[in-house]
Amino acid sequence: MRDSTRVNDLIYYLLNNSGFVKAEEIAAFLHVSKKTVYRLIKNINDGSKIPLISSQRGVGYKINYRHYMQFKQQNKIANNSLGNVSPVERRNRIMKQLLLISPQSIKESEAFGKYYVSSNVQSNDQHAMKSILKRYQINLVVKDGYIRVKGAELNIRNAIKELIDDREIVNLRQFIGNKDFDSKFDVRFVLKLIDKIEDQLQTSLPYPYNVNLFSHIYILISRLRKTGSKFNLKAESPKQDIDSNHSLYQISKNVVNDISNYLNLKLQKNEADSIFEYLISSRFDNDISKECISDEVSEITKELIDEVSKKMGRDFFSIQTSLEKHIQPLIKRLDNHIHVNNNLLEQIKIEYQDLFNIIKDVSKKVFISNNYGRPDDNEIGYITLYFAQALENQSAKLRVILMCATGIGTSELLRIKVKNTFPNFEVVGVTSNNDLSFQKGDADLIISTVRVSDKIPIPSVVVSAFFTRKDKEIVQRKVDELQGEHDENK
Repeated sequence: MRDSTRVNDLIYYLLNNSGFVKAEEIAAFLHVSKKTVYRLIKNINDGSKIPLISSQRGVGYKINYRHYMQFKQQNKIANNSLGNVSPVERRNRIMKQLLLISPQSIKESEAFGKYYVSSNVQSNDQHAMKSILKRYQINLVVKDGYIRVKGAELNIRNAIKELIDDREIVNLRQFIGNKDFDSKFDVRFVLKLIDKIEDQLQTSLPYPYNVNLFSHIYILISRLRKTGSKFNLKAESPKQDIDSNHSLYQISKNVVNDISNYLNLKLQKNEADSIFEYLISSRFDNDISKECISDEVSEITKELIDEVSKKMGRDFFSIQTSLEKHIQPLIKRLDNHIHVNNNLLEQIKIEYQDLFNIIKDVSKKVFISNNYGRPDDNEIGYITLYFAQALENQSAKLRVILMCATGIGTSELLRIKVKNTFPNFEVVGVTSNNDLSFQKGDADLIISTVRVSDKIPIPSVVVSAFFTRKDKEIVQRKVDELQGEHDENK
């Protein structure tokens, strides 16, 4: 080993150890004698008024950090990104390496040697990694100079997903050139797969579901490249889910077939089930899923809305239908242990802090009581957006005329029900017939129990006198339509 290389290795070794390091330990790392270590340090310090490497008798050697950058700028030390990574980044890189090749093992010297760390730092890293991996029910096994991780395949993939950084990615093209997705050929292949899925569905897969599916497929390909198809996913989708979403399951099988051809490797059938779980856990732009909202989903959504309404002192019934469409795939994600990122989370917490905390508290109670896991903050953030939108809509009063031909008593009952359901409505008039004197500026909407004359230039909806749940949904859709027209005209 040339002295210039030894100097770099010695410097980076000391940089990664905060305390003093004995000459014996440095010699063991460099595979040289202590005499050579003394000579290298003397050569490094020669010519400097203040030595770059400080020494303390009986304790060892340590980098003088104040002079390190100046020393580096004088081109005495070559750049080495691995020697300069932070402890967190170092551990993450090693964990990703071990997870990708699991259940294979590698030498400890191979895992840690390129980072120039001492045996003490290496031991601390292993302890920290064991704690992190334990959260995923994965064990770090160190034996006879070798290191590996051991755990269920689903847990391994979930751990890899958390260690790669796709939090800031919204547009899939951002994956190109991303350091955590460094195989450009695999990135472009997965992008083509996502495009093909969307073509087959005749719809787009919106954020964050597109990012989640991309990461899942990329991780699958990376695992297959490292280990072949030796692992066992041990996951099968329930038959009722497949039967009610047969087209999605067929697309999942097509994806697996495309990956098999790409890698020239036969994949297990369970991989189609895994991709299928991601698809049914997603919400598409045109609600492609033919599956009806289940009674369970409706009940969970109602409980959630009722509890939040009580705590906020406001009625959020208007979001029942739209929130149900979100809760349906959310429950699938909880079932399948699929996590999504939310790049708006911090902003949501700032803008709607009280609302977010209330929904987090209520969600814990509602989902656990219905035998589901507790949604994490990312999921709570998405739910919060539905309630926040309702709050924003309620901030502007909507002027309403009630038209009821069945008598004053029924008209009053309708007025009370409308006000209770839509507290932002201002009832500016009540009539028992088609009063042609009403003009466009008199109100924003007519809610009527009879067909409204075409001669009245005010938007209208027809409901029953008892203002049932279906009637409320009809009114809400009309309000959303009016709001959309208002936003377009701004």
